[in-house]
Amino acid sequence: MSAPAGSRRPGVVAVWIAALLLLVAAFAPLVANDVPLVARIDGSYSFPAFTDCYATPAPPPVDMTWKRWWSRLPADGQDFAWMPPWPHGPYEVDFARANQGPTWFHPLGTDEQGRDLLARLVHGTRASLGIGVLAVLLGALVGVLLGGMAGLCRGFVDAVVSRLVEVFLCFPILLFLMFGAAFFGSSWLALVLVMASLFWTNFARIVRGELLSLREREFVAVARGLGASPWRLLRGHLWPQLRSQVAVTAAFCVASAIVAESTLSFLGLGPGASGTSWGTVLRQGSEQVYLAGWHSWGIPAAVIVGAVVLCHRLADRWRAVAPQS
Repeated sequence: MSAPAGSRRPGVVAVWIAALLLLVAAFAPLVANDVPLVARIDGSYSFPAFTDCYATPAPPPVDMTWKRWWSRLPADGQDFAWMPPWPHGPYEVDFARANQGPTWFHPLGTDEQGRDLLARLVHGTRASLGIGVLAVLLGALVGVLLGGMAGLCRGFVDAVVSRLVEVFLCFPILLFLMFGAAFFGSSWLALVLVMASLFWTNFARIVRGELLSLREREFVAVARGLGASPWRLLRGHLWPQLRSQVAVTAAFCVASAIVAESTLSFLGLGPGASGTSWGTVLRQGSEQVYLAGWHSWGIPAAVIVGAVVLCHRLADRWRAVAPQS
Protein backbone atom coordinates (compact mmCIF):
# COMPACT_ATOMS: atom_id res chain seq x y z
CA MET A 1 0.00 0.00 0.00
CA SER A 2 1.41 3.36 -0.99
CA ALA A 3 1.70 6.28 1.40
CA PRO A 4 -1.02 8.99 1.33
CA ALA A 5 -0.31 12.05 -0.78
CA GLY A 6 -0.26 14.31 2.29
CA SER A 7 2.50 12.23 3.90
CA ARG A 8 4.63 12.13 0.76
CA ARG A 9 5.04 15.90 0.47
CA PRO A 10 7.08 16.32 3.71
CA GLY A 11 9.20 13.38 2.57
CA VAL A 12 9.89 15.06 -0.77
CA VAL A 13 10.93 18.23 1.08
CA ALA A 14 13.30 16.15 3.23
CA VAL A 15 14.86 14.62 0.12
CA TRP A 16 15.47 18.05 -1.41
CA ILE A 17 16.94 19.39 1.82
CA ALA A 18 19.24 16.36 2.06
CA ALA A 19 20.36 16.84 -1.55
CA LEU A 20 21.06 20.51 -0.84
CA LEU A 21 23.14 19.63 2.21
CA LEU A 22 25.16 17.13 0.19
CA LEU A 23 25.85 19.78 -2.45
CA VAL A 24 26.91 22.23 0.26
CA ALA A 25 29.20 19.60 1.77
CA ALA A 26 30.82 18.93 -1.61
CA PHE A 27 31.16 22.57 -2.71
CA ALA A 28 31.30 24.52 0.55
CA PRO A 29 34.21 26.75 -0.60
CA LEU A 30 32.06 27.87 -3.55
CA VAL A 31 29.16 28.80 -1.27
CA ALA A 32 30.85 30.70 1.56
CA ASN A 33 34.39 32.00 1.23
CA ASP A 34 36.50 35.13 1.51
CA VAL A 35 38.36 34.30 -1.72
CA PRO A 36 36.83 34.97 -5.17
CA LEU A 37 35.33 32.37 -7.45
CA VAL A 38 36.99 34.01 -10.44
CA ALA A 39 39.62 36.75 -10.44
CA ARG A 40 41.21 38.56 -13.37
CA ILE A 41 44.66 39.97 -12.65
CA ASP A 42 46.65 41.71 -15.38
CA GLY A 43 44.75 39.85 -18.09
CA SER A 44 45.13 36.37 -16.54
CA TYR A 45 42.40 34.45 -14.73
CA SER A 46 42.59 32.49 -11.51
CA PHE A 47 39.98 30.46 -9.60
CA PRO A 48 40.92 30.57 -5.89
CA ALA A 49 37.61 29.28 -4.50
CA PHE A 50 37.61 26.28 -6.84
CA THR A 51 41.18 25.53 -5.79
CA ASP A 52 40.09 25.74 -2.16
CA CYS A 53 37.86 22.69 -2.74
CA TYR A 54 40.90 20.40 -2.82
CA ALA A 55 44.01 22.48 -1.97
CA THR A 56 45.21 25.79 -0.58
CA PRO A 57 44.20 28.70 -2.85
CA ALA A 58 46.82 30.92 -4.43
CA PRO A 59 47.75 34.11 -2.53
CA PRO A 60 46.37 37.47 -3.68
CA PRO A 61 48.43 39.60 -6.09
CA VAL A 62 49.46 42.13 -3.38
CA ASP A 63 50.35 41.94 0.28
CA MET A 64 46.76 41.79 1.56
CA THR A 65 43.84 39.38 1.71
CA TRP A 66 41.77 38.49 -1.35
CA LYS A 67 38.73 40.16 0.15
CA ARG A 68 40.53 43.43 0.87
CA TRP A 69 42.03 43.43 -2.62
CA TRP A 70 38.55 42.86 -4.05
CA SER A 71 37.04 45.69 -2.01
CA ARG A 72 39.67 48.12 -3.32
CA LEU A 73 39.27 47.30 -7.01
CA PRO A 74 38.20 50.32 -9.10
CA ALA A 75 34.78 49.97 -10.70
CA ASP A 76 36.05 50.77 -14.19
CA GLY A 77 39.31 48.80 -14.04
CA GLN A 78 40.28 45.77 -16.12
CA ASP A 79 40.92 43.63 -13.07
CA PHE A 80 37.85 42.19 -11.34
CA ALA A 81 36.74 39.43 -8.99
CA TRP A 82 33.49 37.52 -8.45
CA MET A 83 32.96 36.56 -4.84
CA PRO A 84 30.92 33.54 -3.66
CA PRO A 85 27.24 33.99 -2.74
CA TRP A 86 28.22 34.42 0.92
CA PRO A 87 31.52 36.39 0.89
CA HIS A 88 32.76 35.33 4.34
CA GLY A 89 35.32 32.64 5.05
CA PRO A 90 35.31 30.22 7.99
CA TYR A 91 38.67 31.54 9.23
CA GLU A 92 38.15 35.23 8.43
CA VAL A 93 38.83 37.06 11.71
CA ASP A 94 37.23 40.40 12.67
CA PHE A 95 37.80 41.13 16.37
CA ALA A 96 35.71 44.28 16.12
CA ARG A 97 32.63 42.07 15.61
CA ALA A 98 33.54 39.35 18.15
CA ASN A 99 30.67 37.64 19.99
CA GLN A 100 27.99 39.56 18.13
CA GLY A 101 24.50 38.14 17.95
CA PRO A 102 22.57 37.68 14.70
CA THR A 103 22.63 40.82 12.59
CA TRP A 104 21.90 41.71 8.98
CA PHE A 105 25.63 41.46 8.17
CA HIS A 106 26.03 38.15 10.08
CA PRO A 107 22.59 36.41 10.22
CA LEU A 108 23.80 33.72 12.64
CA GLY A 109 26.21 35.95 14.58
CA THR A 110 29.95 35.65 15.13
CA ASP A 111 32.23 33.72 17.49
CA GLU A 112 34.85 34.91 19.96
CA GLN A 113 37.22 35.88 17.13
CA GLY A 114 34.62 37.59 14.98
CA ARG A 115 34.36 34.70 12.51
CA ASP A 116 31.06 34.37 10.70
CA LEU A 117 29.07 31.52 12.21
CA LEU A 118 27.12 30.81 9.00
CA ALA A 119 30.34 30.37 7.02
CA ARG A 120 31.75 28.07 9.69
CA LEU A 121 28.63 25.89 9.70
CA VAL A 122 28.59 25.73 5.90
CA HIS A 123 32.18 24.47 5.86
CA GLY A 124 31.37 22.18 8.81
CA THR A 125 29.10 20.12 6.59
CA ARG A 126 32.21 18.77 4.82
CA ALA A 127 33.40 17.10 8.03
CA SER A 128 30.18 16.30 9.88
CA LEU A 129 28.10 15.21 6.90
CA GLY A 130 30.73 14.33 4.30
CA ILE A 131 32.65 11.91 6.53
CA GLY A 132 29.43 10.27 7.68
CA VAL A 133 28.04 9.76 4.18
CA LEU A 134 31.31 8.30 2.88
CA ALA A 135 31.54 5.93 5.85
CA VAL A 136 27.95 4.76 5.40
CA LEU A 137 28.41 4.23 1.65
CA LEU A 138 31.51 2.11 2.25
CA GLY A 139 29.82 0.23 5.09
CA ALA A 140 26.75 -0.40 2.91
CA LEU A 141 28.89 -1.76 0.08
CA VAL A 142 30.68 -4.21 2.36
CA GLY A 143 27.60 -5.11 4.38
CA VAL A 144 25.33 -5.74 1.39
CA LEU A 145 27.93 -7.96 -0.29
CA LEU A 146 28.71 -10.01 2.83
CA GLY A 147 25.07 -10.18 3.91
CA GLY A 148 24.05 -11.23 0.40
CA MET A 149 26.65 -13.98 0.34
CA ALA A 150 25.57 -15.21 3.77
CA GLY A 151 21.87 -15.21 2.89
CA LEU A 152 22.27 -16.94 -0.47
CA CYS A 153 25.11 -19.37 0.12
CA ARG A 154 24.32 -20.37 3.72
CA GLY A 155 26.55 -23.04 5.25
CA PHE A 156 30.16 -22.12 5.92
CA VAL A 157 29.90 -18.62 4.40
CA ASP A 158 26.88 -17.79 6.55
CA ALA A 159 28.65 -19.01 9.68
CA VAL A 160 31.78 -16.93 8.99
CA VAL A 161 29.83 -13.76 8.25
CA SER A 162 27.62 -14.24 11.32
CA ARG A 163 30.65 -14.68 13.57
CA LEU A 164 32.26 -11.55 12.09
CA VAL A 165 29.10 -9.58 12.77
CA GLU A 166 29.05 -10.79 16.37
CA VAL A 167 32.71 -9.83 16.87
CA PHE A 168 32.26 -6.29 15.54
CA LEU A 169 29.08 -5.82 17.57
CA CYS A 170 31.12 -6.39 20.74
CA PHE A 171 32.98 -3.09 20.28
CA PRO A 172 31.43 -0.07 22.06
CA ILE A 173 30.88 2.41 19.24
CA LEU A 174 32.01 5.62 20.95
CA LEU A 175 35.04 4.04 22.62
CA PHE A 176 36.07 2.38 19.36
CA LEU A 177 35.79 5.70 17.51
CA MET A 178 37.74 7.50 20.23
CA PHE A 179 40.48 4.89 20.01
CA GLY A 180 40.62 5.23 16.23
CA ALA A 181 40.69 9.04 16.41
CA ALA A 182 43.41 9.02 19.04
CA PHE A 183 45.48 6.47 17.11
CA PHE A 184 45.12 7.91 13.60
CA GLY A 185 44.91 11.59 14.57
CA SER A 186 43.58 14.01 11.96
CA SER A 187 43.28 11.50 9.11
CA TRP A 188 39.74 11.77 7.74
CA LEU A 189 40.27 8.63 5.64
CA ALA A 190 41.11 6.62 8.75
CA LEU A 191 37.96 7.88 10.48
CA VAL A 192 35.87 6.89 7.45
CA LEU A 193 37.35 3.38 7.56
CA VAL A 194 36.78 3.06 11.31
CA MET A 195 33.15 4.17 10.99
CA ALA A 196 32.58 1.86 8.01
CA SER A 197 33.94 -1.08 10.01
CA LEU A 198 31.18 -0.43 12.56
CA PHE A 199 28.31 0.30 10.18
CA TRP A 200 28.67 -2.65 7.80
CA THR A 201 27.20 -5.01 10.41
CA ASN A 202 23.84 -3.18 10.28
CA PHE A 203 23.57 -3.72 6.53
CA ALA A 204 24.81 -7.31 6.68
CA ARG A 205 22.21 -8.30 9.27
CA ILE A 206 19.34 -6.62 7.39
CA VAL A 207 20.29 -8.12 4.02
CA ARG A 208 20.96 -11.59 5.43
CA GLY A 209 17.65 -11.66 7.31
CA GLU A 210 15.66 -10.50 4.29
CA LEU A 211 17.35 -12.98 1.98
CA LEU A 212 16.65 -15.88 4.31
CA SER A 213 12.98 -15.08 3.79
CA LEU A 214 13.09 -14.18 0.11
CA ARG A 215 15.15 -17.20 -0.96
CA GLU A 216 12.17 -19.45 -0.23
CA ARG A 217 9.81 -17.49 -2.47
CA GLU A 218 8.43 -19.00 -5.67
CA PHE A 219 10.00 -16.47 -8.04
CA VAL A 220 13.45 -17.27 -6.62
CA ALA A 221 12.90 -20.98 -7.15
CA VAL A 222 11.85 -20.31 -10.74
CA ALA A 223 14.95 -18.17 -11.37
CA ARG A 224 17.17 -20.90 -9.95
CA GLY A 225 15.45 -23.47 -12.09
CA LEU A 226 16.25 -21.39 -15.16
CA GLY A 227 19.94 -21.47 -14.22
CA ALA A 228 20.38 -17.97 -12.76
CA SER A 229 23.69 -17.55 -10.95
CA PRO A 230 23.75 -16.32 -7.32
CA TRP A 231 25.11 -12.94 -8.44
CA ARG A 232 22.41 -12.51 -11.10
CA LEU A 233 19.78 -13.70 -8.64
CA LEU A 234 20.88 -11.10 -6.10
CA ARG A 235 21.25 -8.25 -8.58
CA GLY A 236 18.20 -8.81 -10.77
CA HIS A 237 15.59 -10.46 -8.55
CA LEU A 238 16.38 -9.86 -4.88
CA TRP A 239 17.98 -6.40 -4.82
CA PRO A 240 14.73 -4.61 -5.86
CA GLN A 241 13.14 -6.14 -2.76
CA LEU A 242 15.99 -4.95 -0.54
CA ARG A 243 16.56 -1.37 -1.70
CA SER A 244 14.11 0.26 0.67
CA GLN A 245 15.41 -1.63 3.72
CA VAL A 246 18.99 -0.74 2.83
CA ALA A 247 18.02 2.92 2.32
CA VAL A 248 16.29 3.04 5.71
CA THR A 249 19.35 1.50 7.38
CA ALA A 250 21.62 3.99 5.59
CA ALA A 251 19.55 6.95 6.81
CA PHE A 252 19.79 5.79 10.43
CA CYS A 253 23.52 5.13 10.05
CA VAL A 254 24.15 8.62 8.63
CA ALA A 255 22.36 10.07 11.65
CA SER A 256 24.58 8.00 13.95
CA ALA A 257 27.68 9.06 12.00
CA ILE A 258 26.79 12.76 12.33
CA VAL A 259 26.37 12.37 16.09
CA ALA A 260 29.58 10.34 16.38
CA GLU A 261 31.72 12.76 14.36
CA SER A 262 30.27 15.77 16.18
CA THR A 263 30.95 14.08 19.52
CA LEU A 264 34.56 13.36 18.59
CA SER A 265 35.08 16.94 17.42
CA PHE A 266 33.41 18.27 20.56
CA LEU A 267 35.89 16.23 22.61
CA GLY A 268 38.81 17.57 20.56
CA LEU A 269 39.47 14.33 18.66
CA GLY A 270 39.43 13.37 15.00
CA PRO A 271 39.99 15.36 11.81
CA GLY A 272 37.18 17.83 12.55
CA ALA A 273 38.67 18.98 15.86
CA SER A 274 41.09 21.39 14.21
CA GLY A 275 38.73 22.51 11.44
CA THR A 276 35.16 23.68 11.18
CA SER A 277 33.17 20.61 12.12
CA TRP A 278 29.75 21.20 13.68
CA GLY A 279 31.06 19.62 16.88
CA THR A 280 34.06 21.95 16.92
CA VAL A 281 31.86 25.02 16.46
CA LEU A 282 29.62 23.77 19.29
CA ARG A 283 32.61 23.18 21.59
CA GLN A 284 34.06 26.63 20.94
CA GLY A 285 30.66 28.19 21.51
CA SER A 286 30.15 26.32 24.79
CA GLU A 287 33.53 27.57 26.00
CA GLN A 288 32.31 31.15 25.51
CA VAL A 289 28.84 30.59 26.94
CA TYR A 290 29.35 33.19 29.68
CA LEU A 291 30.80 35.78 27.29
CA ALA A 292 28.85 35.22 24.08
CA GLY A 293 25.13 34.99 23.46
CA TRP A 294 22.95 31.94 23.01
CA HIS A 295 23.75 31.82 19.29
CA SER A 296 27.34 30.61 19.83
CA TRP A 297 26.15 27.22 21.12
CA GLY A 298 22.41 27.15 20.37
CA ILE A 299 22.67 27.42 16.59
CA PRO A 300 25.34 24.68 16.15
CA ALA A 301 23.36 22.39 18.44
CA ALA A 302 20.18 23.08 16.45
CA VAL A 303 22.01 22.28 13.20
CA ILE A 304 23.19 18.91 14.52
CA VAL A 305 19.74 18.03 15.87
CA GLY A 306 18.10 19.18 12.63
CA ALA A 307 20.41 17.00 10.53
CA VAL A 308 19.65 13.95 12.68
CA VAL A 309 15.89 14.61 12.49
CA LEU A 310 16.22 14.99 8.71
CA CYS A 311 17.86 11.56 8.46
CA HIS A 312 15.05 10.01 10.50
CA ARG A 313 12.48 11.73 8.29
CA LEU A 314 14.16 10.23 5.22
CA ALA A 315 14.08 6.81 6.88
CA ASP A 316 10.35 7.18 7.49
CA ARG A 317 9.79 8.10 3.85
CA TRP A 318 11.75 5.13 2.51
CA ARG A 319 10.07 2.80 4.97
CA ALA A 320 6.67 3.99 3.68
CA VAL A 321 7.56 3.13 0.07
CA ALA A 322 9.06 -0.27 0.92
CA PRO A 323 7.48 -3.20 -0.94
CA GLN A 324 4.95 -5.01 1.19
CA SER A 325 5.40 -8.70 1.88
